[in-house]
Amino acid sequence: MLQYILNGLPIGAIYALVALSYSFIYAASGVLNWSQGDMVMLGAYVGFTIYQVLNLGFTPALFISMAAVAIAGVLVQQLILKPLRKRNSPPVNVIIGTLGASIILRNIALMIWGPDAQLFPSPVSTKPIAAGVMSMTPQDILIVIVSIIIMIIFQYLLKHTKEGKASRAVTQDRYAAVLMGINTERSDGVAFATSAALGAAAGILIAPIFFVTFNMGAGIGLKGFVAAVVGGLGSVPGAIAGGFFIGIVESIAGGQISSGYRDAITFTILILVLWLRPSGLFLRKRKQKV
Repeated sequence: MLQYILNGLPIGAIYALVALSYSFIYAASGVLNWSQGDMVMLGAYVGFTIYQVLNLGFTPALFISMAAVAIAGVLVQQLILKPLRKRNSPPVNVIIGTLGASIILRNIALMIWGPDAQLFPSPVSTKPIAAGVMSMTPQDILIVIVSIIIMIIFQYLLKHTKEGKASRAVTQDRYAAVLMGINTERSDGVAFATSAALGAAAGILIAPIFFVTFNMGAGIGLKGFVAAVVGGLGSVPGAIAGGFFIGIVESIAGGQISSGYRDAITFTILILVLWLRPSGLFLRKRKQKV
């Protein structure tokens, strides 16, 4: 059982990053960005180009891909969210708009990099490290450590920077933030850029495990959304906990039952959470003061 948990930590860390990106956008702007999964794909492709084609190191590839995809996130906010908000369009129109952006990004990647899967070489050894009866590859350890570092940095920026405090204020009450002089459109741009960068980090971290393809973001993005809902959509700690929870559950289910039932079990958990605890498993209910 401990080995299954260890096996679930790397993919759980990836789900946590994607879930964090979904939750942060939803909390800060009140919309679901369905192009978020394709930010994972873009991060993997940009990282592949920098690391494999330009022969730069893994660390520069990580930071450059996060910065490049952050720009793509801002473009989605400027071209879709901002115009629709000015027209007072219903939220479903924004969701449909981001879904259209997802399809556009996927086709752009198809035109640039082609339909063939690309192999992203691991920056570390793939030989398992054994500790007693348990083992873990250096690549898996790298994924977990880098993901946790990114989450810590994200939490620090959210709590101790001006833009982070503004985003938290908008999350608490958007209209009150406007009255206090906070530029909510700028806050939306920061949320989309940050969430896109988180997705890009997830993409480049998972790329050495899976092949890089133009449609890889669909499955990872959907699992990340499930993790966000299970943890509590809009909650940063809940998204992180939900990501690791889904990753570990998938690993245990694949080992104890069959890897073919992973998706079925994951979405069964989603349905049960929506039925029994819609607020999420890890989100505390706050009592309203009268």
